[in-house]
Amino acid sequence: MLYWTLCDWKVLLLIVLLWDCLCALELKPTQWPLYSQKPLLLVWNAPTEDCAPRHGVHFQLDQFHIVASPNEAFVRQNLTIFYKDRLGLYPYFESDGTPLNGGLPQLASLTRHLAKMPDSVQRYIREPGAKGLAVIDWEEWRPLWIRNWANKDVYRRQSRDLVRQKNPTWPPEQVAKVAQQEFEISARKFMVETLKQAKNLRPNQLWGFYLFPDCYNHDYVRTLENYTGRCPDVEVARNEQLKWLWMESTALFPSVYMGTVLRSSASGRQFVRNRVKEGMRLASSGDGLARPVFVYTRPTYTNSLEQLTEYDLVSTIGESVALGAAGIILWGDAAYTSSKTSCSDLDTYLRGPLSQYLLNVSTAAELCSQTLCGSHGRCLRKNPDSDVYLHLSPLTHSIIRQNGKPTVTGKLGEADVTTFQTWFQCQCYSGFQGCNQTDLLHQKGTAAGTMPSALQYVSGLGVFGEFAASFCLQFTKLASVTKSHQHISAVTETSLLIDCRKIRRVLL
Repeated sequence: MLYWTLCDWKVLLLIVLLWDCLCALELKPTQWPLYSQKPLLLVWNAPTEDCAPRHGVHFQLDQFHIVASPNEAFVRQNLTIFYKDRLGLYPYFESDGTPLNGGLPQLASLTRHLAKMPDSVQRYIREPGAKGLAVIDWEEWRPLWIRNWANKDVYRRQSRDLVRQKNPTWPPEQVAKVAQQEFEISARKFMVETLKQAKNLRPNQLWGFYLFPDCYNHDYVRTLENYTGRCPDVEVARNEQLKWLWMESTALFPSVYMGTVLRSSASGRQFVRNRVKEGMRLASSGDGLARPVFVYTRPTYTNSLEQLTEYDLVSTIGESVALGAAGIILWGDAAYTSSKTSCSDLDTYLRGPLSQYLLNVSTAAELCSQTLCGSHGRCLRKNPDSDVYLHLSPLTHSIIRQNGKPTVTGKLGEADVTTFQTWFQCQCYSGFQGCNQTDLLHQKGTAAGTMPSALQYVSGLGVFGEFAASFCLQFTKLASVTKSHQHISAVTETSLLIDCRKIRRVLL
């Protein structure tokens, strides 16, 4: 006869609680899209407006919901990028070592920075109630000490020097420890207070930092052999340390820029998949709604004017959409407009493969949202690692050109609906527990997992069945234990109690 101690019972209690919490998990609801009936936001963010006056090349950008230029002269755009010199008084070191605004976050004046922010924001976003995306692009230093490697090591060196000057007798270990603490505390406060002030000034903008989150899955730089694209465990753990940043942001803006070494490869697809998966995971941090994830990509490979192959359009845009991204931001720089050839080549690509693929995937995303989610949610893969995409079936749809523009013809067939139902689930918008229902907060969400209940799990314990029954007897007496776990809802607690009563009836 086995004898279980109180500790043993607590372990079993924890197992069942955690299991049933997993069973009860549904995808967190997220914010409604910026544009009604548009689960996928398409954004063009390249300075191609220069191609017309300089080279006589006119781009057709009608299919993008937002067209914005990163050039400084453009204001009142629905996507605004705040580079290091455009928002308040961001502290950093220039390439020659010259400090600006104190250089280090611990030497910067947060008061002066916040006081200057209203003018900075007003310059680029004139209307206080304007809706749009507001991206803070601060890339000079990273808020976690250990991630300031290579040319960013200057922030660690200068931080150590600052501590050493004040405490010349301290040993190097103590200097380094205090320097890290001072830097990380100041960096966190600077970023958090910036977001708070930004949201206060323009509450209808979706605020976040460019390239946050990142998962540093660049192992392919050394070799593609055995490259999985997986985010290193240590980087996932470090991202957990940035929970304060995800909580304060109202949108996340990861990047999936692809180098030519990854061209048309499974490695490139895994590179993107894991970066977007990490963004989606962190978007649900903490309480409240899941933050929308807008993925930055490029129509060309990094540091190149070579256009993405059709395979890599799927690997970048297609992967992001299938994983639940709220939008795709196609970014480009001045190199795109450097000559008539660069303008013409990009225009031809945009009118051809790129526009057709964007129309394909955005239409499929809308149809899935309408069919599977009642237009009250966004479709994403049930299994994020499955190779299924939100694409129109060539058996039921065609893309043709009408009046010089790509147009979709056809309608969903039964096989299309079955594909949606088999491979995809809904992430509901705010206010809907069941996206395919018309009544707010009425029906259970369609995105619920398919794990077995606590009853099924405990019934499968075999020889431990009697202990499970006894456990449930204790649990019904100690149900208040769950109340100490704030992440366990009253609904989950009630469900556990009901399951335990069933277990007792079955096993006793």
